[in-house]
Amino acid sequence: MAGPGLQEKAIEAVVIMNTAIINLRMYPPTNAMIVKTIDRLYDMLQTIFEEEDALLLAESERSLLISGEPLSQKNREKPQVAIFLMLMINWGIKSIGFNKNLDKRELSLFLEIMGKKPDDVIKEKGLERIVLEGEMPHIRINQKVYVEMGKDRETVSGLDITDEDIIKYITTDDPDAALDPEKVKEMAKDPKWVSRIFQSAMHQLVDRDGTESNEKLSESMLQMLSAFDKISDHEEKEELSTLAAKSISDMDADFIATMMTQNMEGLIENHLFDQIVERIDPEKFELVAGKLHQALDDASMVENGLDSEKIESARQAYQHLMNTNRGVELQHQLEEKQAREKEEKDKKENKTREIKEKVHDFLNNLEGGLPDESAAKSLPEMVDTLYSEGETEMAETIIDRLTGKLQSDHSDIRGAASEHLVNILDHLSQERRTDIMTRYQEPVLTWIKSETVPTSAFRTICMQLKDLTQSRIREQRFADSLPILETFRFMASRQIEKDDQIQSTASDTLKEIATADIQDILLEEFRHDKKGRRNEAGRNLVMTAQYSINRLLDLLRESEASSERGLILNLIPEIGPAAAPAVIERIEESAPWYYLRNLVRILGRVGSEGHAKILAPLMVHDDLRVQKEALKSINNIGGTFKGEILLTALSGCDDQLKVTVVTTLGSLKHRDAVKPLVELFKSKLNLSEEMKVGLQEKICLALGNIGDREALPFLTEVSKQSGIFGFKSYNPKVKTAAVRAADMLSKI
Repeated sequence: MAGPGLQEKAIEAVVIMNTAIINLRMYPPTNAMIVKTIDRLYDMLQTIFEEEDALLLAESERSLLISGEPLSQKNREKPQVAIFLMLMINWGIKSIGFNKNLDKRELSLFLEIMGKKPDDVIKEKGLERIVLEGEMPHIRINQKVYVEMGKDRETVSGLDITDEDIIKYITTDDPDAALDPEKVKEMAKDPKWVSRIFQSAMHQLVDRDGTESNEKLSESMLQMLSAFDKISDHEEKEELSTLAAKSISDMDADFIATMMTQNMEGLIENHLFDQIVERIDPEKFELVAGKLHQALDDASMVENGLDSEKIESARQAYQHLMNTNRGVELQHQLEEKQAREKEEKDKKENKTREIKEKVHDFLNNLEGGLPDESAAKSLPEMVDTLYSEGETEMAETIIDRLTGKLQSDHSDIRGAASEHLVNILDHLSQERRTDIMTRYQEPVLTWIKSETVPTSAFRTICMQLKDLTQSRIREQRFADSLPILETFRFMASRQIEKDDQIQSTASDTLKEIATADIQDILLEEFRHDKKGRRNEAGRNLVMTAQYSINRLLDLLRESEASSERGLILNLIPEIGPAAAPAVIERIEESAPWYYLRNLVRILGRVGSEGHAKILAPLMVHDDLRVQKEALKSINNIGGTFKGEILLTALSGCDDQLKVTVVTTLGSLKHRDAVKPLVELFKSKLNLSEEMKVGLQEKICLALGNIGDREALPFLTEVSKQSGIFGFKSYNPKVKTAAVRAADMLSKI
């Protein structure tokens, strides 16, 4: 049994099906609107199948049955039901069944067939056969339907009309030619039928809204109304007028205005126009009146190709509309509105005039130094009003003068000017504040860098610059954010000398700027260069180094791309000494060799003399690559500690590295190295003969460079042919180096 819930869903499915079939007669199945409509129908059927295994739509005695059950009175009267019944009758269909496993492809094929002319389909194979052969197993045509008829069922016999007939009847230029007049008159004897058919036709016309011009649609509607006016008696015309007015009043203001320009004189006993007026809501009524009034512009009408007859129709429609009670009321409202607007306009003009006079006095006072206190209090409102009234030039003149006072030699004048600027900014919208800070960025930054008094206004403007900088970074405008970041970075790092309070404010501002999301944006562009702004993003990271360094060092350890690690290794040194503490904190012998090597390399570029001792233990690290990098960095930053560190590392560093250490000790003339170098020369080294010779040669030369005559006996002995203890002679290169070094010492 079909309950009320199923019936309502089935009716909704019928409505959507009607729309799909009608549209398929005008558009191809691939049209987006068609696809969307079929999707809606399929979804509705699925909700029905959640409760029922099938949906059966059947025609019996020109009434629609849902799964064998008659419709409620309300649903029987719906025009969409009448349209669907006529569709079934025209096709000769007694029933259409949709089973639960129906797929969307089946549904689309079926609707495409229903969108064709019945005669063409019947001549081809017939609907039942096409459905059967068309791989639509879950759709059944003309199943037997068993139904118990209620006592209140009404039928209309002998009235044979199709939806195609209705469409022709309401759109043809000659309505009488569409149907047999005698047949129409016979059909019209049933008032219910007339009402039902009228609603169906009206519904179809309304559905065409948006697919054709208002002019064409209104003409079609007028034609339909004229046709029904001819076949209806007095009582029916009253009802038809009400139904038409309801449908028309629900449409948009443009269509209603166009419809009112149509000649409705004598139509449906002259009730239609007034009923439309009565049903329009107040807002739409005003819009319709406005559009009709606008249409009275003859020049515009002629320009749009409208003739004098159309112009006159518009004039009559407007006069008729405004002569109604609602029109008279609207006219009073418009007059009152115009009076209020004029009053408001006069007030604004007077206020603007007064403000301009105050601005003039303010600017004159400002020339002498500090602005007048009373004028200053009203300054924020003055500037806000000037911007609101479009007096942008005058508003900017005030701000120009104030920013100029920021460069005054007198702290009280700078303080007052900055305070006035803050008050103005606080009074404006965020968008306006951003515009002003952008326009006056250069003089404001100049003041920030030179100001010596840490006022509350100073801190507030710093926060305004913070907002501006973050906004630019979020917009990927990295080059534009740099000047502000550089200013605060130089102040925070005391590259621009400031007192503690101002320096602290600069540091706080940088911290406020460099939030996690801001760093994410900068790092993303720096790593991937999606916008081609890698260099600018990198400079932003350098300027926020205090907060970005740890993110960069994390990435240096985690990145698997050598190119990316290379970018970071080049970027961090640009931070300078400020990067050293974070780098030192991460230097641990247990760290992965590649990460440790990179940290050592960075420290060699940003560290100071005192940091060389931190690198000393790494000269004897297990990995030669770390040792080599440590030696390079110690050479870069070692200073007075360099010789001591290298001498300590001499015995423990890798044999391959000893040559470089020996050479460096010689160039440093480190006298404490004489004995250790001699001992190294004499020791057994696990080196190839070639490397051993090279090391011994460098030891001799280093002893010569150090310049301590204590090494002379050793060098003389090495230069002898027999070698030490008479065992063998040294390699000629070694003896040559020893002779050269001894010669150097003998001259001291």
